[in-house]
Amino acid sequence: MLRLDGDRPVRLQTQGAGNVVRIEGDRPVQFQNSTFHNVAGNMNVSHTTNVGESGLDILLRAVSLDAMHDSAERPADPACHPGTRSAILEELDKWSFEQPSDSPILWLHGCAGIGKSAIAQQFAASCHGRGQLGGSFFFKRGSVSRGTWRNLLPTLAYQLTVAFPQLGPRIQRAVEMDRLVLGKTIHHQLEKLLVQPFRNAPPLTSRPILVIDGLDECEDHRAQIALIRALIDTLRSGDAPIHILVCSRSEAHLCEAFKAPENSDVCRDLQVLPDDRALADIRRYFTDEFSRIHGIHTSRGILLEVGWPGRDTIEDLVKKSSGTFIYASTVLRYVDNEYSHPAERLDAVLGLDPGSLSPLDDLYTQILSTLPNKPTLLRVLSAVVEGDLDPEQIDVVLRMRRGTSRAILRGLHSVVRVHPARVLWYHKPVALLHASFGDFLMDSQRSLSFCISGEDLLDTLVHDMAHVLLSGSLGPEDFWRIAIPFVECLPKVPPTDGLLPVFWTVDFQHDVYRQGKDYAQVVVTWLQDADSTRDLPSELIYPQYLQSPDLLSVLRIWNVLNRLPESDGGSEDIIATLDLLALKWDVLVPLTKVSGTDLVDIKAIQKFLDDPDKCGQLFMPHKEICRFTALQWIRCLKDTITQTNFTGDQFYMQHKYGPVQPKWFAAILDWIKKAPSPPPDLIRSWEQQQKAVEQCYACLLEMNPDSDTSDSGSEIFDSDDD
Repeated sequence: MLRLDGDRPVRLQTQGAGNVVRIEGDRPVQFQNSTFHNVAGNMNVSHTTNVGESGLDILLRAVSLDAMHDSAERPADPACHPGTRSAILEELDKWSFEQPSDSPILWLHGCAGIGKSAIAQQFAASCHGRGQLGGSFFFKRGSVSRGTWRNLLPTLAYQLTVAFPQLGPRIQRAVEMDRLVLGKTIHHQLEKLLVQPFRNAPPLTSRPILVIDGLDECEDHRAQIALIRALIDTLRSGDAPIHILVCSRSEAHLCEAFKAPENSDVCRDLQVLPDDRALADIRRYFTDEFSRIHGIHTSRGILLEVGWPGRDTIEDLVKKSSGTFIYASTVLRYVDNEYSHPAERLDAVLGLDPGSLSPLDDLYTQILSTLPNKPTLLRVLSAVVEGDLDPEQIDVVLRMRRGTSRAILRGLHSVVRVHPARVLWYHKPVALLHASFGDFLMDSQRSLSFCISGEDLLDTLVHDMAHVLLSGSLGPEDFWRIAIPFVECLPKVPPTDGLLPVFWTVDFQHDVYRQGKDYAQVVVTWLQDADSTRDLPSELIYPQYLQSPDLLSVLRIWNVLNRLPESDGGSEDIIATLDLLALKWDVLVPLTKVSGTDLVDIKAIQKFLDDPDKCGQLFMPHKEICRFTALQWIRCLKDTITQTNFTGDQFYMQHKYGPVQPKWFAAILDWIKKAPSPPPDLIRSWEQQQKAVEQCYACLLEMNPDSDTSDSGSEIFDSDDD
């Protein structure tokens, strides 16, 4: 109960997500960033209501679900085999209960395949079980959501709000006070999302533990070092009483950062070594798993000797493992094949060179050697490593009969993970089970004839992707999924006549823009390598200002969306409108004057369209616009149910996800400009279109403080050395 105007009591009723408050009747009154205090004795209760997206919604939009230790979006990294790694796990448990000032950062490191991720997975699960886990993030090289640092802090912050409710409102409030925080530097995000929420927070039930695995798989060395410095600076202040476990390979640049004498007050390291304890753990792992395989195959009627494979065989395999669990797990997955006799597969492993210094490479070679049709196998593996595609997309790109890549990859179950066929727009690319297999395939000295890093394979793959992008046979989702690796592979191949037509297609331009401005720079840089004498088509001709029915539909629907309570009038509503009408961004270009300098006043246009006396035949009543908008939503929902013409972008927009942050245009432009003889007409076309789109969106956003229009290609780290 609230009293206004003297003693008159007023009852407040919050509706929906807390954005609408009704006062003594049905008339809604909205409060933004308002705080209500109800003081009764010693009780003081505060409640904050915000218009638009909540801070939690903004965080959720940037969360990488498949990076969490318990996510169903990815098969979890295997935890430690029961009874193994006990000494290391005990040391981690002891560290987790130490005082915050005692080495709040612990760096767990070791060579590739020694089992660091399994330890991190086990430790995260243990912390979660006893209420200590604040959040976890498992990096993965090349992944859109797990391959860079950009999703790290939002993902950890969101998990903190769930695991520790005392911090939730403070983290949410921090985001709402700075709605662009997720686009700022690492130091700024750490201060806002991890440090400030702890200040004046009530006592927590336990100290939050954060687990970050695979730091060496995060984008590049520069980003890794910047992240380490930011974490050290943040925890050195003592304002955030948390512990952070960071796991990675023992890379030289990481050793220098974590083991620097000036950081000894914050960091300690724990190296996972291939010592006698590791060999004992692997011996137990082999023994238990071979016993399981023996039982399963015996039950299927496949006769195996009692005690198979024998103590001597296990000792031989333990010796070959050199203390790395990746060798042991790959052997066991290879032997445990339901369509083969396990004894025959094990004999093939044991028949490899006993004196080899690289038994894991020999094992990878053996696995690949058993598969037929080597040329097709290499093409499929190249598409897996370079393309980040699912099997159905690989079939389309390589122009193979549907199901061919699945049949080929079936024989690689010990080194790759192939997900079931997609449902609707759900995209699950083929994944390598361990980064060492990708390293093996890309290193010609290790993989020899199975190497996929040669120019011929990559050049063929890029041309295959260009062919399918031009074919007109792809749905919107597949077009986008193939366009991404196509652009990312461009800097690795020379420009040719067969690739240039892709850059003229509106669909390709649209998807490049939606991925961000950096990638357009890659295209322009690449095109500048082309012959300037090529006869290229003229620039796209866009409809004149306000004479396009599609543009009028966009303006009318966007006007409707602007009036919704949850709308911020920003880029989300623009993208949602385009998706709703199945239109491309080029529809908006006429909103800029021909000179490209003066921007059209979009609000003046909306007022013009709302006034029947001024706009005449262009006028459409608000009721009719709402009816038209509703029909478009129904069409989208129908497409969802019937699985036709429905894109992942539409799905995300219907759930209030915003547009992807810019990262493509600048990268494409840079790449094109490196060519010796670029086609100037095409370069000018891309540059002019980029400027037109930027000006158009700047006009539409109209200095909206809640919309991030910054270029993600700008400096993102605030370290002087970087």
